[in-house]
Amino acid sequence: MAERRARAFEEPLDIRRHPGSYYPMLEVRNPMHDTHYLVMLPEYPDRSSAMCTCADFARRGLGTCKHVEAGLRWLHFHPKEAVRGPAGPPRSDPLWREIDRRLQAEATDPAPIALRLRAPGAVLFERGSTEELPAAGR
Repeated sequence: MAERRARAFEEPLDIRRHPGSYYPMLEVRNPMHDTHYLVMLPEYPDRSSAMCTCADFARRGLGTCKHVEAGLRWLHFHPKEAVRGPAGPPRSDPLWREIDRRLQAEATDPAPIALRLRAPGAVLFERGSTEELPAAGR
């Protein structure tokens, strides 16, 4: 984790809040490598549910990466960006039904929590916080 924090501090990462998200969702760009990833921090300042679309986050199972660490640091210095947006979707929304369905499917998986939450959390990246899921995805 310390290595990820150090890299987040050392690399020239450009961070912006993703527009229209209820919770802090950040776009983290690295102009040197011409890459960009989405970081989701739905329970900010609690870091336990943080997610990132980068391969390091997915493969290592640490629950963090340099993009998450950079996003947490950026929000610390930009507290107005951490304020939740308009009311999020109700729990009866198809989005949350799909998340609950995926959580139930992962409930018996013995993998670490950071790995088990990838499939349910992916819905938030796939569909956004206010879009309807197509009938086939329910």
